[in-house]
Order: sequence, then C-alpha cells, then structure tokens
Amino acid sequence: MKSRAFSIGILAVAFTLIAPGVQGDTLKMKDGTLIENCFVRDDGMRFIVWESLDNVGSTDYRVIPRSATNQQGYPQIDKGPDWDKHPQLPDLTITFIEMNPKLVSFHARVNYDSLGRPTLGGTAILKDIGDRKYLHPEEIAKGLKLEYKPGETITFTAHIKNAGFVDSKPFSYRWLVDDKEVSKGSYDKPIKELAEVTFQQKYKWKEGFHTIGFEIITGQKEIATINNKLTDAMRAFGAHFMVNPDRCKAWHQQRSAYGNFSWVDYYRWHLEIMNLLFEYSIYPSAPKGIIARMRLDKISYLEDVNPETHAKAQNAEDGMPYHQAFWIWNDTPEQKKGDWSKHRITQGTEWSLPHELGHQLGIVDYYAVDYAGDENHVWDDNGEQVKHINRHPLTMMSWHGPHPFNEVDAMYLNNGWNKPRGHFGDYYFAIPDQNYLHVQDMNGKGVSGAKIEIFQRGVVIDKKAKPVIEETTTYYPVVEDGNFFAPNIVKDPVIVGQTGKHGYFHLPNRPADEVKTFNGYHRKANPFGNINVVGNRGLMLMRITKDGQSGWYWLEANDFNIAFARGFKDKYIRVIRTPYGSVDSPNEPLNVKWEYTDNTKQFVRVSWDEPKFHDQNFIEWPVGYNIYRRIGTMSLDDRPWFPVGTVNRSKNEFVIDLKVMSNDDVRFYSMTNRFGVTTVGEQGIKSGIVQASQTRNQTQKQQ
Repeated sequence: MKSRAFSIGILAVAFTLIAPGVQGDTLKMKDGTLIENCFVRDDGMRFIVWESLDNVGSTDYRVIPRSATNQQGYPQIDKGPDWDKHPQLPDLTITFIEMNPKLVSFHARVNYDSLGRPTLGGTAILKDIGDRKYLHPEEIAKGLKLEYKPGETITFTAHIKNAGFVDSKPFSYRWLVDDKEVSKGSYDKPIKELAEVTFQQKYKWKEGFHTIGFEIITGQKEIATINNKLTDAMRAFGAHFMVNPDRCKAWHQQRSAYGNFSWVDYYRWHLEIMNLLFEYSIYPSAPKGIIARMRLDKISYLEDVNPETHAKAQNAEDGMPYHQAFWIWNDTPEQKKGDWSKHRITQGTEWSLPHELGHQLGIVDYYAVDYAGDENHVWDDNGEQVKHINRHPLTMMSWHGPHPFNEVDAMYLNNGWNKPRGHFGDYYFAIPDQNYLHVQDMNGKGVSGAKIEIFQRGVVIDKKAKPVIEETTTYYPVVEDGNFFAPNIVKDPVIVGQTGKHGYFHLPNRPADEVKTFNGYHRKANPFGNINVVGNRGLMLMRITKDGQSGWYWLEANDFNIAFARGFKDKYIRVIRTPYGSVDSPNEPLNVKWEYTDNTKQFVRVSWDEPKFHDQNFIEWPVGYNIYRRIGTMSLDDRPWFPVGTVNRSKNEFVIDLKVMSNDDVRFYSMTNRFGVTTVGEQGIKSGIVQASQTRNQTQKQQ
C-alpha cells in the first residue's frame, strides 16, 4: 500500500510567489501568509500548487498538506482569462486500465422486503432457495465469479488518448507490476486529437495486494505530464462511467482543475482523491486507514443517455452487473439536442462525486441521522426542542467536501475490500450481542437509581401488544408494517427502566427479523429492533432523570457499530456522562446567576454564594469553583458542559468573554447560552453543576 508520505516535497516556510499582476488562485496559510497568483488543485488532504500557467499539468508542483493551511473550506479560485486557451501541443494520457475477466457485483440485485430484510435476486442466475435466502446468501450466489484464482490469466488493457490539440509523435511505453517493469514497447504512429489506442498485458494472478501500471515515455512537449503514468491497485473496486461523447468534446474546449482538457482525466482524478482519503481515514479500528481502493475500469460512451441504455450498459447477458461502482452523466434536454453552449466545467473539485461513489460502495448518508427536534421532547428550562447533528459531520458521507471517511465506513470497506458491492448500509446490523449504559456523574462514578426513558425514530408503538418486562427494564413492541420512515421521535418511550447500584443499565435486545447479508452482517435481536439499512431506526433519544433533574442524550447506531469495529462484538458498555454530583461531593454553590456586564452582550458575569458546610466535615469544604458554559439546544453528549474557568474559594464571580469561548457549528440550530458552577472539594471531587438563572432579560435565548 502507498505510504502516507507525499512523494513531492512539502512546502517549506518560505514561498516563491508569482509576479504581481498575474491572475490566479489564492491559498491562505495558517500563519496568515498568502500564496497568490498560483494555480491550485484541491486533493482533499493536500493541495497541488503550480506556480505558473506554463507549469499547470506538469509534475513541477508543490504539495501542501491541508493541515498547513487555513482552508477548512475551499481556496479562492480565480483561474484568469488565459486558463482556457488551447496550447498547440499534444497531450498523451492513460485514461484508464481495463481489467478482464471482471468480477460480479450485486448492484440492483439486492431486494428489500416489508421488514427491511435485504436479499439477493432479480435474475435467473441468482438461485431461488425460498426462505433460506434470509440467512444463506452464499447459496444464492454459488457459481458466480466472485474472486480470482492463483495462476488465472488476467488481461489488462491500457487506453491511451491524445487529449491535446495537435497530433502526437511516436512514443515508448512500459508495463509495471508493483512498480517494476515487466514489458515494454513503442508506438510509431501519430495519434490524432481525441483519438485512442490500446495496449494489452497478460498477468498470472497472485494473492495479496499488487499494482498494475502503465507509463508513457516521450520527449515531446505536452500540455500535461501528470497523466503519463497510471498505477492502479489490481484488487480495487472497478468503476464504470457512462457518458455522452459530446459531453467529453465540450470538456475538451475548457481546462479543468485537474490541469488539462480531458473529461476522463478530471473524473479519474476523483477516484485518486478517494484513494487518498481512504489512506487518511485512520482510526483505532483502522490504524492503516481504509485498505480498499478504487480504479476506473470501463467507460461506456452513450449517445442517448436514458434508462434503457443505462441498463444495457450496466448488465451482462446473464443479467448481472460486472462493475463495483458506476456513475452516469445525464444530459439536459438542451444537451440532448446538441446545445452545449451553457456548459461550464468546474475549476475546482467536484466533491459530490466521491460522496456519491461512496454510496456505490454501500455507505449511507449520515446527515440522515440529523434531527431538527419535535414538540414532545424539549428542555425543561426554556422549552426548546432537543436537536441533533450526527456525530461526525466533517466526514465524506456526512456531507460533500474535502473530508476523510468515518470509522464505520473504514470498518465496512476493510471488511469488504474483496467482496462484491451492491448491498447498502447493511453494516447497521453490526451491533454487539449485549449492550449496557454506564451512567456516570461529574466524578466518573456510577449514578444509581436514575430513571431511564428511551424514545426512537422511525417507529409506532403497538398499543395492542403487551409490554415486555425484563427485571428493572420494560420495552414496548412497535408496529411492523414496513414503514421505517416515521419522521419524528416517537412521543412515548420504547424502553424504560432505572440504573442499578453502580449506574449500569442493560439495553434489552428487542426482537428483529433475522437476516444475513453477503458481506457477513447479521441482523438479529438488538436494542434498536428491526433496524433498517438507511438508518432511520438507528436513532434513539434518551432522557435521564435523577433527584428531579433531567437531561437529554442521543444513542446512534453508529456508536454501537464503532464498538463492534473495535472488537466489542460480545459486550459493549456505552458511557453516559451526566452533570450530577457524587455521594461524597461537596455541597453545591448557592444562588447561581448570570448577567451581561454591558449592552454589547460580549461579556457575561456568573456569580454565586458559598455553599453551606460544616467546619468539622472536610468532605464539605470548598477548595474552589469550576465555571461551565453550554451552547445550543442539542443533547448533553452532543454539546456538553465545558469548563471556562476555575477560581479559588475566596471568589464568588467570574467573567466570560463569549467571543473567545465559542462553538460556531451550533449555529445550525441555536446559540442558546447556559452557564453553571460546581464546587470543587478535596482531591478535586466536584459537586453537581448548578445551572445559573438569568438576572437580566426574560429569556436565555441568545441569537
């Protein structure tokens, strides 16, 4: 696998800038330095920077890690008027390396019944085994080509195109396996503009991770040289692109962010970006990142892009697809008539494509777990609805952008790098056998006797069914009518109970109709019940109440999937941290209040009175106080109390600068401010957080 180190030297402290007056892009560094009048390509984890238009498309570039820049979003793009001028040069490019024979996939061959169970079928070659299909998908796929055998002959075909504007000259080439030359040759004829030639290489299949490469060797000057060598992982997910050739001709008139005038190069580059993001998707359960890889394996040029031509291009005569990902570029009515005048290619990265191809690999949208709240579940202090943003918003499948994939994605692709694609979201079934909550207080000690109420999205409680009682826990059956898409969290809880002596609460395994997928994931009884592959039922809202004080917390199926990925397949304990005090905590501060210090509303003064204590009891002695702030209307685990200051026992107030201590991403929902204080006792033991009441204005909502 490729090293994480970049092959081109990382930019040092000093930057060579383009002469003033030359138009180009701007990249801002963390120290405020601007790299101006350059030409930037955004690869997600890094930027490629060409310092002049003459160098664009060449290997003479700088690599700048995104972490060294101030570009969490996107650089300022301004390519200038000369960007699209056609150099009178050839541009030999390896558009893709095709691999035959191909392995089968299950795209469009996974069906779902009314209970949300995915099964294989839809064509005669997939065997009908009756109800055994739910637990034995391997029998359905028996006889299909799912893997290569050692010694099997593989044929690689390199597709070489001239993406320039004049005929190319003769060139030499060589084939590489694991970056070592295995054969070479030459091509003595010119290749005309947009014409294509192919070259083949035979290979005896070997187990393990190997690469196939093709390199063009030429002394002729070209528009671009970054496309003169292509290296693919052999055991990668082969993508099939379908496009109108007129679209490619329209792209040929304008230069793309990749650095040349080729539609194929631009979109193949996005697969290379995916591979780089895979490499950097490093987590405790994926210390080497995602080992799966993508490659472009086939292009179908369809003059009439419609559902019928789609199906014909996607499936073989046996009714099965032989690609692991596909993408279709649909034409507008004007484009179908040959009018491409309004067509303008992007000068940046098309971040939607890696995201959508992630779906092709079977990964779901995590923004589907976001929740805007409902009137049945509100905060006690101000009546605001409890809201939620998924745990990992800055990851590729949460939203389009220069983001890595999340840990569950890494589990899924690392477990399925050698399996056919076509299933979708079946990793939601990867939930440990037994699951517990450990409700902890401010000092990490278990909270006993806390009331637990759990509400779920995507269900309707079956009022006719009897509740199921398991010791101190009760769960309520839900209606199984195939509707997983009830939009709101259910009004009444699906699970109720209370924590035990040490703060533990067993999440009951609610009934689920069993199914196993070809990827090896097994839906069986679990706390979410009949969880579906889109994840609607994979979201539960929990209310914990102790001594009359309540707080809200979210349970995402992703939390349990990550535990499964990290090896907790038999038993998982989900820690829930609450703002309650311990039995040996000092007494809580009294009369906690807050107010603005002036009309600017930038500074808040939090004040309190000393708690009551006995001089004879050192457990009650206050050593000092911690001051906390909480922003937004999301749950206590989404946006917990965070400390903003500590003072000794002689102080009874603290001023907070709201601009310094901020949390911008909560603006999605609310900027409600809450403040609180704890007493700190011997050995750092803290009391519960006492939330401050407001001394000015009538509401705590701060817009």
